[in-house]
Amino acid sequence: MNKKFLAVAIPAVLLAGNANAFEAYSGDAGSVEVYGQLRANLMKSPNQDLVLDDVGSRTGVNALYSLTDNINVLATLEYSLDWDADAMENRLGFFGFSGDFGQVQIGKQYLTADDLWGVDNSYWFGGSHIVEGTVSGAKHENAIRYMVSTDFVNIDASYGLPEDGSAAEVFELFLSKEIAGFSVTAGVSHASQDHKAFKIDTVDVKAGSFDDLYYTVWAERSFGDLTVGVQYASSNIESDALAVDVDRDGYTLALSYGLSDKSTVYGGYEYSEFEIDAKPLNVVVQDDFTNLYVGAVHKFNQYFRLWAEMGYSDGVTAGYSNNKNEGFAVAPSAVDSEAKYAIGARVYW
Repeated sequence: MNKKFLAVAIPAVLLAGNANAFEAYSGDAGSVEVYGQLRANLMKSPNQDLVLDDVGSRTGVNALYSLTDNINVLATLEYSLDWDADAMENRLGFFGFSGDFGQVQIGKQYLTADDLWGVDNSYWFGGSHIVEGTVSGAKHENAIRYMVSTDFVNIDASYGLPEDGSAAEVFELFLSKEIAGFSVTAGVSHASQDHKAFKIDTVDVKAGSFDDLYYTVWAERSFGDLTVGVQYASSNIESDALAVDVDRDGYTLALSYGLSDKSTVYGGYEYSEFEIDAKPLNVVVQDDFTNLYVGAVHKFNQYFRLWAEMGYSDGVTAGYSNNKNEGFAVAPSAVDSEAKYAIGARVYW
C-alpha cells in the first residue's frame, strides 16, 4: 500500500514525505526541496539477453509556502531521468492548497487509484492483479485531486477533465480506515473516453466511447515483523461502438518479513481472470493468469538500497492497451511457466 495516502493529507508533513530530499530553501514564508531517485535494474527473461535500464528514475522539486496561518500553497514539478534520452520528460506538474480542510491538487498528476495502488510488495514482477487504468491512463494531464484525513475516515478523490475528448473523463473515490488493527481501503473509479477506433485481435471496430468501472478493496496488518496483505480488484469495460465487454478480476496475498531494521524479505501470490465477450464478432475468450514473486531488499541507509527478485508467471492475460491516437486494443497474451530474475539498486536524493 502506498503510505503517501496518509502523508499528503496532513499539510505539516507535505515536504517531510520525501525523507531523502535536499532542502534548497527554508524560511518564515515556506520551504523548497529537491528530490529524486536513480533506479538501475538488471533483468533476465527466458530467451532474452540481460537487460540493463533505468526505468522509473526521476527528479523533481516540491514547494510549500504559507498564505495565511491556516492555508498553504504548494507545487510539484517532476521529470523522468533516462540515461538513453536526449532530454528529460515531464512526469508531474501541479499546484494546490492545503489547510484544515485537507489538500487540493490541480494539474498533471497521478489519479487516486494508481497512486494508492494496493497490495504489492514487489519492485518489479508484481501488481498483475490490479486491473486499473486501462481507459483512464492512471496519470492525467489535467486533474483535480482532493485528500483529507478525518477522525472517522481518510478520503482521497480525483476528477480527470475530458479535454474535449482528447482524454478520459475520470471520477474516483477511495476511503481508508483502521478497523480492528487492519488498514482497510476501498475505492471505485469510473472512466469514459471517445475513441476513433479499436481492435479485438486483428479486427478493426468503428469509433465509439468506452467506459471502465473499476473497484477494489484491500486490507493490511502487521503481526510483529510480519506484514500480511490481501486485495480484490475488478474492472468492467464496455463499448457502445459494438456489444463488447471486457471483465477482469484479480486477487492477491502478499507477505513481507523484516529480518532486521534494514533487511526485508517479501513475496506474493496473484491470480487474475478475464472474459472478452464480443458477440457480433463471435469472439468469446475466457482465461486466467497466475503470478508469483519473491524477493529481498537491503536498505543501507535512507539514500541507497539493493534488491533482488524472482518472478514466475503462467497463463493468459487480456493484453489490453489504450492509446488516444490509435484507439483501444484487446489481444490476449499467453505465458507458459515463465521464470524471470532481476536485481536493482536505487539511489535517492
